[in-house]
Amino acid sequence: MILQAGKVSRFPPASAGENPPLASIRSTKGVTLVELCLVCVILSLLFAVSWPVINRMSRQTQLESLCNEISYTMKYARDYALNEGKYYCIEFDIPHRQYWLSVNKGSLGSTDFAPFKDSLHKTRSWPDNIRLENLSAYQLVFYPDGTCQDFTMTLKNDHGNTCILQLKGSTGRTEINSI
Repeated sequence: MILQAGKVSRFPPASAGENPPLASIRSTKGVTLVELCLVCVILSLLFAVSWPVINRMSRQTQLESLCNEISYTMKYARDYALNEGKYYCIEFDIPHRQYWLSVNKGSLGSTDFAPFKDSLHKTRSWPDNIRLENLSAYQLVFYPDGTCQDFTMTLKNDHGNTCILQLKGSTGRTEINSI
């Protein structure tokens, strides 16, 4: 170490006409290519290790989202049955992967249901990788007093994730369990 006018330097002062050493003029700010490559390798390894977990969570979230959507449709149908004093029905078409809300168009007690026309009316479908199993009924009828039969359905995806949706008919309470 050489002390030069209050400065500490590892290199001797350059005499007139000499070029200073390369290390003394190189900036110590910035990132080298080796450091940049090392960071890229570390980030790639972290992504590769975490990808299966992220993918599994995505599949489970898709399943739970469908359960929630069906549950909201059930609550919607129950509320309409109570408020309108009519029979409302959720119908499931398993081969076409669809379900929709219907209203009783005939006299009270008849089973003549027609698709319900309102701002939320639409035929809903679910992805091809999700199967509905153990459906306790293909038609869930809500009575004018808001009750219905107890209902259970199991949803499974191709990766083995399972979600069970249960509806307590006397209270309209839904419960979703992921397995």
